[in-house]
Amino acid sequence: KNNFEQFCINYANERLQQHFNRHLFKLEQEDCESDGIVCTELDFEDNQECLDLFEKKPLSLFSLLDEESNLTEASDLTFSNKLKNLLDANHCFKVERGGAFSVRHYAGEVLYDTNGFIEKNRDMLSSNSIQLISSCNCELLNLFSEVFNQSEEHGNSTFHFDALYSQKRGVGTNFKDQLFKLMHQLESSTPHFIRCIKPNTRKHPGIYDNELVLQQLRSCGVLDAVRISRAGYPTRMNHQEFSRRYEFLLFGTDVPRDPLSTSVAVLQKFNIPSEMYQVGYTKLYLRAGQIGALEDKRKQFLQGTLRIQKCFRGHQARSYFCEFKNGATILQSFILWRNYKKETWSFDEIFHNHLF
Repeated sequence: KNNFEQFCINYANERLQQHFNRHLFKLEQEDCESDGIVCTELDFEDNQECLDLFEKKPLSLFSLLDEESNLTEASDLTFSNKLKNLLDANHCFKVERGGAFSVRHYAGEVLYDTNGFIEKNRDMLSSNSIQLISSCNCELLNLFSEVFNQSEEHGNSTFHFDALYSQKRGVGTNFKDQLFKLMHQLESSTPHFIRCIKPNTRKHPGIYDNELVLQQLRSCGVLDAVRISRAGYPTRMNHQEFSRRYEFLLFGTDVPRDPLSTSVAVLQKFNIPSEMYQVGYTKLYLRAGQIGALEDKRKQFLQGTLRIQKCFRGHQARSYFCEFKNGATILQSFILWRNYKKETWSFDEIFHNHLF
């Protein structure tokens, strides 16, 4: 059974999972519809009902927990009975024996023990701590003397600093509000999701548990993401980017001037079936594997171009070398001939002077 801390952690995981669903499924579908693309309705498990169980007022786990925590005679048992009476009809909630309850999370059903829920949600300060602070001479702590006096007049054994408020906010509600602020920051950013998968429960290297890994992939929505990605249009490029990357493949034909017509001309030239792509107002939507075929054509064309350039540059270099070699040979011949003439002239001059 899980306690109050795990209860808050699992709620945060539900929020993060909805953020994942929103960006991977909902926003992708909205993007298609806004761009004039006809796409099938994405079928994925939405966890909004589970989130409503946690946070939707007036009947939610957090609101009922705060309501019960504000009652002086409340206990974990009365909280459990209240959940049973008010939330038993919820599909994500189920009452268990011994004051426990279970919640159907996106990853599966989780059992919670209500023991300690009220005390932890109140976040009480013990009477010993109050007496210790009251005996301190610090001026800052003296500011709370009125609050301490109220606590002593009511004879409370424990005290919470929010006692001046008629309706105290529990730890769970504060945690929920802080999580809302965090999610607001995440919504304004560009998310990149990294899923950490445990290969085994023994924490030993070299052990791969197929069932455990498959259960984690299914629970965190990776399998749904792969399935929907294959059924939809995972590759999306705006017309300018697509035209700039593949326009040169239309060599030998009249290239259209606008990027949209160029994109369609490229797809038609390489016989991409019409059911494998859709043309939106601003983007081109391709099914899985189609961009790979175009990349192969692009790579093949570039490799052929490089071979032609290599042959031409080799021929050009050889021609330059032959011309340089011929020029060097002529220059060497001229220098040798000139040196020979000088030596011959000197010999004739010496021979003539000595003999005559």
